[in-house]
Amino acid sequence: MNIAETVSYDKDGHIERFPLFRKLFLSLVIILVALLSFGIGQLSVTGDREPIKIEYDQSLTEQTATVVNAVQAVPAPRNSIQQSEVVVSKNSTKYHYSHCSGAKQIKEENKIIFATPTAAEAAGYTLAANCKPK
Repeated sequence: MNIAETVSYDKDGHIERFPLFRKLFLSLVIILVALLSFGIGQLSVTGDREPIKIEYDQSLTEQTATVVNAVQAVPAPRNSIQQSEVVVSKNSTKYHYSHCSGAKQIKEENKIIFATPTAAEAAGYTLAANCKPK
């Protein structure tokens, strides 16, 4: 009984051991070198971007200062909030009606109260998405 076996020979005529392993190893080395080259190329390109420029418009700065002064002119927060009033957090750009859950989660020291939603919108605040008027 004969079992067919594939044998490969090296340059000297000796039987080559693990010919498949050597081919796979060479393929793996080529792939790793290609990936490494690509990565180094990507790293070198990131520094070629144009820097971001921030320009300040003096007229907008003056308008913002006016709004901030108007907000500071609002009297100190009270414990009882009327129905027509809206509540704003110092850390947010959204206003909430007094019956909304968002208004109840704002800490007392961060609350700013406006008499009407129109006043809050004039100060640059927008209605919170989860809050609807009654």
